Amino acid sequence: MRSIRIGLLLGLRQIQRANIWTNVLIIFVMTLTFLNLIAVSGILVGLIVGSERAFRQQAIGDIMISPKPEEAHIVNTQDIVRTLNNYPDIENFTVRYIENAKVEANYKERRDLTGERDVVTTRIRGIDPEIENKTTGLSSRVIEGEYLSSDDQGAILVGSLTLEKYASGFGDAFDSLSNVSIGDTIRVTVGNASKEFKVKGVVRSKVEDVSMGMFIPEKEFRRLFGRFDRNADQIAVRVSHSVSEDVVKAHMLSDGIDEYAKVETFVEGMPKFLTDIKNTFNILGTFIGSIGLVVASITIFIIIFINALSRRRHIGILKAVGIERRTIELAYVAQAAFYAVVGSAIGALITYAVLVPYVDLHPINFPFSDGILVVDTFTTLSRTGILLLVTLAAGFVPAWLIARQNTLNSILGR
Repeated sequence: MRSIRIGLLLGLRQIQRANIWTNVLIIFVMTLTFLNLIAVSGILVGLIVGSERAFRQQAIGDIMISPKPEEAHIVNTQDIVRTLNNYPDIENFTVRYIENAKVEANYKERRDLTGERDVVTTRIRGIDPEIENKTTGLSSRVIEGEYLSSDDQGAILVGSLTLEKYASGFGDAFDSLSNVSIGDTIRVTVGNASKEFKVKGVVRSKVEDVSMGMFIPEKEFRRLFGRFDRNADQIAVRVSHSVSEDVVKAHMLSDGIDEYAKVETFVEGMPKFLTDIKNTFNILGTFIGSIGLVVASITIFIIIFINALSRRRHIGILKAVGIERRTIELAYVAQAAFYAVVGSAIGALITYAVLVPYVDLHPINFPFSDGILVVDTFTTLSRTGILLLVTLAAGFVPAWLIARQNTLNSILGR
């Protein structure tokens, strides 16, 4: 304990007597290293988490009810709806009817019947506009025109990527309709049945199901597609924030809903490739951060080495008066620990008090998602521990190299 107290005291004296700008520079390097370790991987993972969050909010909700593999639609949909209405833990849910259809835009202007038709094949969703908006906030995605109402007849809401003027930036990745604006008429064809719809609004989202689909009122959908049994294709459920979706799902299973449909929470229904991409990005961020960690350790090593080398005579005198070598080594390790702890503390303060709240309010605008900064406590603590260990090693090695030299040679500068 005496050696530890003396070592810490010597380390404190070295920090106090060092040039203040040298201390500031080292702490700044450690802070940047911390941010590199935490923030880079957090942003990369946040790309996928932002996409997942949008998909959850705008498409499938907290729980998704879908047809069983052997069924084309959700059997006994109306019984399921009545059951869901009795759940106090469910805030909202929306029933959707979904079918593929051909949509044509230039059929009125096209004079040559053999000419190229302006046609896309897309998914048409039949919805109750008010309930859908309460569940997913679809109306907030309208960038042109107006949102649907339940009383609309012959009106359609189109995804932005089905229109050429919005999809042109993506090249020829998918087909889109040309020269279609608000108020224009398009024709939806299903088999031998066709119906004209007037474009009432355009919705844009980074969720593919929204931006590449079209929406019409449920009554119009069932008439056009002949879906008079009222068996739906999707039921997206939004649960209360005070309860877990796993608890609500358990209630659904106990009520026998799984006999008629497949019930999955958002996590269960999330594609495996998204999880794999998230793990890959996390590894990539760790690798990039490790480069900064190596740079920081080399910086600490050089600074401690030069400091110890310039104080070689002083170290020799300390050894001559009876200060143990390990006490001297501890002094330099304590100095390195000070830089690591203060730099990490400042980095954590910047991350949690500034970066995370700011990015949550102003997500990073990536082409396929609104990226956020994902930082969890376990990752922060583990990487801070790694940073501290590496810094301690970088402080110990040069001190050990200098302190192990012959005492007399150190005093005489030989």
